[in-house]
Amino acid sequence: MNPIAAAIIIAIIAALSLACSDSEPAAAPPPDIPAVTAHSAAVSAGNGQIAFVSVSLSAPAKVAVEYENYLAGKFRTALSETASDEHLIPVVRLRAGAAYDYAVGVEGRDGALAYQARGEFATGEPPGALATTRRTMTGESSQDLLATDYIVRNADDSWDRYIVMLDSFGHIVWHYEAVTEVRTADGVQVAVQGVRFKPDGNLMFLGGADDGVREITPLGETVSEIVSGADDDWPHHDFIPLDDGRVVYPGRYSYTFDDSANGGSAETTASVDSIVVYDPATGDFERVWDGLDFWDIRDPAQRGQWNPDNPNWMHLNSLFPTPGGGYIASVRNLNQIISVSADFQTVRWRLSGPDGDFAFPDPTDRFNFPHTATRLANGNILIFDNTAPLPPDEGEGNYSRALELRLDFATLTAVKAWEYSPDPRMFSRAVSGAFRLDNGNTLINFGFADDFAAIPIAIVEVDASGRELFRLETIDPPLAQAATQGPLRYRAYPGPDSIMGETMLRAPKAAP
Repeated sequence: MNPIAAAIIIAIIAALSLACSDSEPAAAPPPDIPAVTAHSAAVSAGNGQIAFVSVSLSAPAKVAVEYENYLAGKFRTALSETASDEHLIPVVRLRAGAAYDYAVGVEGRDGALAYQARGEFATGEPPGALATTRRTMTGESSQDLLATDYIVRNADDSWDRYIVMLDSFGHIVWHYEAVTEVRTADGVQVAVQGVRFKPDGNLMFLGGADDGVREITPLGETVSEIVSGADDDWPHHDFIPLDDGRVVYPGRYSYTFDDSANGGSAETTASVDSIVVYDPATGDFERVWDGLDFWDIRDPAQRGQWNPDNPNWMHLNSLFPTPGGGYIASVRNLNQIISVSADFQTVRWRLSGPDGDFAFPDPTDRFNFPHTATRLANGNILIFDNTAPLPPDEGEGNYSRALELRLDFATLTAVKAWEYSPDPRMFSRAVSGAFRLDNGNTLINFGFADDFAAIPIAIVEVDASGRELFRLETIDPPLAQAATQGPLRYRAYPGPDSIMGETMLRAPKAAP
């Protein structure tokens, strides 16, 4: 064989070998763009749904990474913030147990990206109960991302708590395992209660160390922890980050009173709810609202579900800012929704419950044990009604629904404007929620099932007519067999536009 032919054969073999490898070499870049001299991808050791692409360049430049899986979609990371010859690019929004192709793009002088190198990586499986849950998805959500929590109780009474983000078909594309230390006095706070997305991409949630509010990056790194540090006014259920950096949250403290007039003890203890403002600039916690200023626990008519064996009196479980200032709050154990003034000095109105300001012409419009009360753009109030009595023609028992009420301040009446309950009906006597999306659809979380071994919990998106567009049902057979508690889901939310500034180039598909 002549030398020229041998050289050609060797070159072909070398090219085929590189084409079959996990990482292709850099193509020759345009003259004004640095070359990719090396690149590789690896999945995070602590989270199988986060990957990092390492890139070396011949000269400093900014880079981005495109990544694709046929079912999961195609995305491009945000451009690196600085020009450098060494980059470590985080890649998120990944389905578990999936193979991805990636390509490295280097920015030129005109701002365009020249893709020079390609490679592959495979994601891992999510941890613990996230790997054992059985999820059944139908339809497609109108939201590119949904966010929710997921909580299970193990056989040893420990709790596994997660925050997850789902793509439009209900597949987990990001997860974070929250801390497991929870308060046990005055009712166990187990859920990740409240998830908020900041403009910079960070997440805040209630359920950090000592039940504080924790802020994390999308990579799971802790940025800050807000902890009350005392039993007085410990945060629970919800919080609102303000534009000036302060945080408003429902607090709870222990209160001892003389209940002899009602046949009780002279040393009776109840848990009283408050509203607290935390200022990270000073480290100060200020109780700005106190439930005792507006209700009297000594009055049997204002006790709601309270009794000496259940010291949790009011159970304020959601706080929602109103456009004109002030807050809408759900007070579960009093079966009441209240409007609190912006200065926290006045309860402007009370819907149902003790001393309610509104009559219900139709008694079936009343609600019980409400969650996630919000004020809609039309002025109506949307809640998750946990325990509505079944209509007489459906037998005895209860069901849960999303309920929108129209308040008439001239006649002081409350009338149902809209409701949704699935067919067949579902009953979630605890947790759960309903949120109106910007497109007019409603995202509803039926987050609790009494018979968790046989009945799944569900997230449902419906349009204004009640037509179901998307449903995700979750059940965990191993947990049911072990007779442990769960699963349960406190809330489901519309997710952010992106997790880390990534751009969707091709939408995901439903898995077979």
